Amino acid sequence: MLKQQSIIEIKKGERVYQLVLAMDSPLGEVHDVLYQMRSYIIERINEAYNQDKIKEKDSELEQKSD
Repeated sequence: MLKQQSIIEIKKGERVYQLVLAMDSPLGEVHDVLYQMRSYIIERINEAYNQDKIKEKDSELEQKSD
């Protein structure tokens, strides 16, 4: 089976990031999907940030109790 694709590629530092799209992807739909991906990433960042804050508070409490 053959498939045609559009690939958007961005180099950031030493890493290369690619977005692979079907050739007939409507731009509005691509926009919506990118927004969903962005939202997912922001949620993961916020979760990691909150976990770090909890660890910092636990660490501070341990130091105070010593």
